[in-house]
Amino acid sequence: MAQGYDEGWMPGDAYDALRAADFGRFCEAASIDQAAHVPTCPEWDVSALCDHLARVYQGRAYAIEHGAFKDREDFESRPDGTDPLDWVRQWSDTLDRSLLGLPDEAPTVTFMPEATTVHFWRRRMALETLVHRTDAEIAVGDVSPMDDDLSADGIAELLWFGTHPENDEPDGIEAASVVAVTDGTQTWTASLTDRGLATPASGSPAATVRGSAPALLLALSGRDLEGIGAPRFGVALPLVDGDPAAYERLLGRLGAF
Repeated sequence: MAQGYDEGWMPGDAYDALRAADFGRFCEAASIDQAAHVPTCPEWDVSALCDHLARVYQGRAYAIEHGAFKDREDFESRPDGTDPLDWVRQWSDTLDRSLLGLPDEAPTVTFMPEATTVHFWRRRMALETLVHRTDAEIAVGDVSPMDDDLSADGIAELLWFGTHPENDEPDGIEAASVVAVTDGTQTWTASLTDRGLATPASGSPAATVRGSAPALLLALSGRDLEGIGAPRFGVALPLVDGDPAAYERLLGRLGAF
């Protein structure tokens, strides 16, 4: 992406509203059993998931407020005896306050060189919350419906992130692989070589992956739909036409960051 990276994005207040709704679902799920294992994040239980999301909100609120990234050693940890759900709610409120009254075009620092406005963080935090509320829900039951438009944004975001060299680990395969991903409304294409990932791609795809936007976002985000059971996520498994190895290569590259 070049100039106009945010072309086609929703207005920031729409992202804020979606984040608020998904955070409410996250809290509902997390309140059921904080000791529940999170199968999509195998090293975590729900309390660790709360701590992770709290840390994300803490760091992004700081970046928005100060125009700089918070040093790793300066992050606050949840005090002993503090409820994990109260802790993540505290930092969600802090993120809300950091964004309050800011226009989408307000300048900020991000980890994507061409993204320089608060609009980026509104979208990024809506997507972070969407994916992690599915993690919380799958730990205690089934996933509630995911917003199609936001999920489609997540697909585009993942492929965008993969185009930057610092986010892309070479896989040792010299041959190029072109993969198309489509939800029936939009199609995204990516070209993978050992020199990096590029999107959009030219040329005929070796594999075309078809599915709903939520299913594609979950799969590209490394959620094991087949192993856990796609119906529990409320989606059908994406279908792969062509070379499945090309699709697996894309999953591996996205999973590297």
